[in-house]
Amino acid sequence: MGVLFPFLAALFFVIFPVTMTAEKPFSFKDTPGKLPKEVVPTDYSIRIIPNIDAFTFTGAETVKLKVRSPVHQLVLNALELEITEASLDDQVLPKSALKVDKEKELLTLALPSELPPGDHTLALSFSGKINQQGQGLFYVHYQEQGSGAQKIMLGTQFEATDARRFFPCWDEPAFRARFQLTAVVPENWLAVSNMPIASEKKIAEGKEVRFAATPSMSSYLNVFVAGELDLIESRIGPTQIRVIATKGKAELGRYALEVTAQILQYYNEYFGVPYPLPKLDQIALPGGFGGAMENWGGITYFESALLFDPKNSSAETKQNIYEVLAHEMAHQWFGDLVTMAWWDNLWLNEGFASWMGTKCTAHFNPQWEVWLRRNLPRDPTRRVGITKEQAMEGDARSTTHPIQQPIATEAEANSAFDDITYKKGQWFLRMLESFLGEDVFRDGIRRYIAAHEYSNSTTADLWNALSEASKKPVAEIAAGWTEQPGFPVVKVKREADEKVRLTQERFTVNFKNAPPLQWKIPLTYSVIGQAPATLLMTGKTDILQNIPVDRSLKLNVKGAGNYRVEYDEPSWSLLLEALPKLSIEDRVNLLSDTWALAQADRAPISLFFGLVQKLPASTDIAEREQIVNVLDFINGLLVGNPEREKLQRYARSLLRPTFETLNWDPNQGEPPTTGNLRASLIEALGDLNDPEIVAGCRERFEKYLANPASLAPDLRPSIFAIVGRYADEKTWTKLHELGLKTTSIEEKQNYYNALACATDPKLVKKTLAIALTDELPTSRAIFLVPKVARDSGHPDIAWEFAKANMNVLLAKTDAAGVNRYAPSLFTFFSDNSRADELKTYAKNNLPPASAPEVAKAIDEIQFRAEFKKRLTSQLNAWIGQKDL
Repeated sequence: MGVLFPFLAALFFVIFPVTMTAEKPFSFKDTPGKLPKEVVPTDYSIRIIPNIDAFTFTGAETVKLKVRSPVHQLVLNALELEITEASLDDQVLPKSALKVDKEKELLTLALPSELPPGDHTLALSFSGKINQQGQGLFYVHYQEQGSGAQKIMLGTQFEATDARRFFPCWDEPAFRARFQLTAVVPENWLAVSNMPIASEKKIAEGKEVRFAATPSMSSYLNVFVAGELDLIESRIGPTQIRVIATKGKAELGRYALEVTAQILQYYNEYFGVPYPLPKLDQIALPGGFGGAMENWGGITYFESALLFDPKNSSAETKQNIYEVLAHEMAHQWFGDLVTMAWWDNLWLNEGFASWMGTKCTAHFNPQWEVWLRRNLPRDPTRRVGITKEQAMEGDARSTTHPIQQPIATEAEANSAFDDITYKKGQWFLRMLESFLGEDVFRDGIRRYIAAHEYSNSTTADLWNALSEASKKPVAEIAAGWTEQPGFPVVKVKREADEKVRLTQERFTVNFKNAPPLQWKIPLTYSVIGQAPATLLMTGKTDILQNIPVDRSLKLNVKGAGNYRVEYDEPSWSLLLEALPKLSIEDRVNLLSDTWALAQADRAPISLFFGLVQKLPASTDIAEREQIVNVLDFINGLLVGNPEREKLQRYARSLLRPTFETLNWDPNQGEPPTTGNLRASLIEALGDLNDPEIVAGCRERFEKYLANPASLAPDLRPSIFAIVGRYADEKTWTKLHELGLKTTSIEEKQNYYNALACATDPKLVKKTLAIALTDELPTSRAIFLVPKVARDSGHPDIAWEFAKANMNVLLAKTDAAGVNRYAPSLFTFFSDNSRADELKTYAKNNLPPASAPEVAKAIDEIQFRAEFKKRLTSQLNAWIGQKDL
C-alpha cells in the first residue's frame, strides 16, 4: 500500500511522458515481457480432469520446446497451480528444482545441467481450482430453461493473463504455439474448445474428449466450455458455424446464427484472407463474466449478448447482439490471426475491433444509426457499449493516457481495457479512414493481415501497411493521436478578406496547467451549399481562404473527427441560422461540442440549451438521445439540491413534445430506432418526476402482470425502471419475485435493474443485499452495487454497503475489474470530502495497481463538485428567463 495518491496527477506525466518516440516493427526478441526469449514453446498437449463437486481440477501437459541458446533454467507462467511433477526429455526433475514466485506469477525449473540448443520436451503434472469469477477455469450456476432446475457448467476466461491459471504456459502474446486440449467431462455434457472434436471415448469418469490442435496462436485465446448444452448449426463455405447454449435455449440463437453467416462473408471479403479455422462457435454463458471474449474459433458471450427471443427481447437487444458479434468476429482476424506483440498495443485489438464491428453493423443496418448513437455523452449504467463522448470526456482529464501505454505488470495489462483503448482507438481509425479513403484504407489493412498472419505486430506495422497503400506519411499523422494523451480543440475565428483563422490547442476538463500538445489534424469542413473539403492541419494555426462572410462554416463534417471545435460568435450565429440545412450528423456533433465546452468552462450552459431550443422539430433518435443524456446527467448531479425541481420542470418541457409525437404505443411499420427513442423518453421523463409518465408506467405494469404480451418488449426495461424507482415494498417484492422466477437472463436483468432504481432507503438496502447472494451471475451481482449508486440517488448507502462487504464482492470480480471496483463507486459523488475519503481508503486497503483508477475517481469527484457549483448558477440564470 502506501501510495501517495495526492501526487498521482503529477506522477502521471513521469510515468507517461508526452514526448513521442518512433515505435519499431514487430521483433520477437525486442518485445517486452518477463519471460526470457531463449526458449520458445511450439506445441502443447494438455489433458484436464475437472472435479465439479470440489471445484478443483487436475492436469498434465507436454510442451515441445525450441531452445535457441543454452540455458540453465526454464521460466514460464503459473498462477494458483500446484505443480506435482516435472520432467524434461523424460528425466524427472526433483521437487527442489521447482520454484514458484506467486507475486511475479512465474514458475522456474532449475536444470541439472546446461540445456543445449535444439528441440526438447517438458512434461508437467499439476492441479488447480475452479473459480466462481471469470478468471481461468470457472463454474456457473444457472436455472435450466423449462424445468427451472439448478445446474452447473464450466467456462474459461484467459485474457489478459489467466491462461496460466489453467495450465503452466508461456502466457505472453508473442509466444505463439499450437495447443491440443483433451478434457474429461460427464457423459451427458457437451465439451467445446477452439477446434472441432478429433475423438471421443467413454471412460470410468465419464468421457474423454480430444480436440484437434489449433493453429499457432497466443495462449490467452484458448477456450474450454462444458455442460448440458444444446446447439444449432449452419455452414458458410468450408466453415461450420454453431450457436451453443444451455439446454433448451439454443433456438434463441437463431438470429445470432444468421448474423454470423452475414458477417463472416463480409469479413472474408474485407480482409482478403478467408476465416482460417474449420469452425466458428458462438457460445452463450449464463454467467462468469459480463461481456464477450474472442477466443479463436470459440467466442464466449454473456447470454444476453448472444440470445434473442423474438417474443420478449427488445429491438435494443437485437442491435446490441449484432454489434457485439461484429466486434468479436473482427477479432478473429485482428487479434487472433494477427495478435498485438505486447499489451501496450492492446488498442490494435480492441480499437480496431470496435471500429470494424461498428462499420460492419452500419453497413448492413443503416437504419440503426450506430455511428451516431455511439456519439452520445456518457451514461455507463444505462447504455450498452462505450461511446465516443465517454472516451473523449476521459481523454480530456489529467488522468488520461496515450492509446499506446507502457504495460509492465499483469495488473496493468488488465487495467488497459478502458475507454481510451477501445473508443479513442476506434474513432481515430474512423478519422484516418475518412482522410485516406475507404478503398485505400481497406487495401492497407489487407497488406497488414497478409504480412503478419499467424504472427504478431506493433502499431508501426499497421502504419507501414497503410502508408504503402496510401502513399501518405500515416505514421507521422498518427503519432500524436496514439503516442500522446488528449486531443485538440480547433478554434474558429473570422477575419477580413473572407479568411478564417484556425488555431489548435489541447482540450482539457478539470485539468489546470496541462502540458501543451500539438497534433496533425485531418480536418474536414464545409461551407453550407458547397461540397466538403479536407485540410491536414500540421501547425498551431492555419488559414481557410475564400469563406464568404455571410455563409455558415461547419468543421468536422458529420462528426467523424476526434477533436472539438469552438466557433467565434459570428460563425456560431450563422450556424444557428443554418441548422435546418445541416445533416443530422452535424447537428449531433454541435450538441456534443457545446456540452463539452460547457463542461470545460469554455462556454456557459446557455450555449448548449440555446442550441437545443433552435433545433428543428425531430424524432431522430441520435439527436434526441443526446439531449436526454445531458439532462439525465444534470438531473443526477443535482440530487439533494433545491434547484433540482426547477431543472426537472424545464427538462420535461424540452422532452414532452417529442414524446407526445411518439405516444406510448408502437405504430406498425415504424423504424426500430423509434422504439428505442420512445423507451429512452419514458425513462427520462419518469426520472424527471413527470406525474403522467409515472402513472402511465404503473398502469402498464399492472396490465403486464395480468398479461405479459400486453407490453411491448422495447418498453419493458424503461417501464420496469420507473415502477422500481417509485416502488413501495409490495411493488419491490413483486419485481423481485419476477426476477427470481424467470430463466431468461435478459428478463432477469430488466427486473433487477428496476430494483436498483428504488429511491426508498429501506428498499435500496434490500437491493444491495442481493449482490451477496447467488441469485444473479457473479458479473451481474457485483454490477448491482454501482447501478444502485447511480440510479437510486443514494451513492452513500451503496458505498457503505460495499465497504462492509468488499472482500465478498471482490471475490466475484474478474481480473479486469478488480482494481476498478472500489474507486468506481466514488464516481457518483460530487462532494470534495469524498475525494479525501477515497484517498484514505485507498492508502489503507487497495493495492498499488489500483492507483490509476483511484486517480480517475478522485478527478471525477472534483470535476462534479466544481461543475455542480457552476452549473447551478448558470441554470438559474437560463431557466429564470423561461415561462414554465
